[in-house]
Amino acid sequence: MELFTQEIEIPSYLCDRHDRLHPWAAVRLCQEVSEAHSKATGIGYEDMLAQNRIWIISRAYYIIYRRPAAGEKVMLSTWSRGNDGLFAFRDYEMLTTAGERLLAGTTYWPVIDYTERRPIRLKDVLADYEYHLRHATDHSQLDRLRLPDMSVCDSQLEFSALHSMIDHAQHVNNSEYVKLIFDSLMQTDFDLDRPFSLELNYNHETQPGDTLVVSRKQDNLSTWFQISNSRGLSVSAKISTP
Repeated sequence: MELFTQEIEIPSYLCDRHDRLHPWAAVRLCQEVSEAHSKATGIGYEDMLAQNRIWIISRAYYIIYRRPAAGEKVMLSTWSRGNDGLFAFRDYEMLTTAGERLLAGTTYWPVIDYTERRPIRLKDVLADYEYHLRHATDHSQLDRLRLPDMSVCDSQLEFSALHSMIDHAQHVNNSEYVKLIFDSLMQTDFDLDRPFSLELNYNHETQPGDTLVVSRKQDNLSTWFQISNSRGLSVSAKISTP
């Protein structure tokens, strides 16, 4: 199976004040190329919703080597790397047109019943699906993140789950959590121009009007994040630099 690749000219509205691609926008572009690939292979949003099913993201690991500039052309590739019956594995790679590696990612996606919000075994969805077994990162297996003690943290911020954050799955979109994480992180002296990794676990979805509490804690070489909503732990995340 060939990689599914899109050429993208980085739009300025996805960039920060320095005209570099926002990390949350990089995650959103990965989500968009995933949907385009899924649609092209018959398992896109509309295909699944017709069966009262949807894809959701559960775990993710990204390495951002360099953030491309506004107007820069990049090649964003994705491919399905198999499944274990519960999670489908999807990888990503973003390159410049000259072949410089900008981003790599590994993600885990379960399918859930849209109405009941319960998992569905993937053998009922991907029985004849073709896979590409190449690994984009050295985190081809994503274990559950174990947060340090967050009862004493360096920062705690509250945000409302606004209407603009809700996607067609009727919950806060996965990239919106990344936006909140970096809004917290950039209160520190973190250098976005250095390579860094971002790992996330998505635990409980957030509904419109809920309140999100973002806690941040520096621990050794990593910065940890706990995002909670009224149901408990929504997202745990870790950002590390080499």
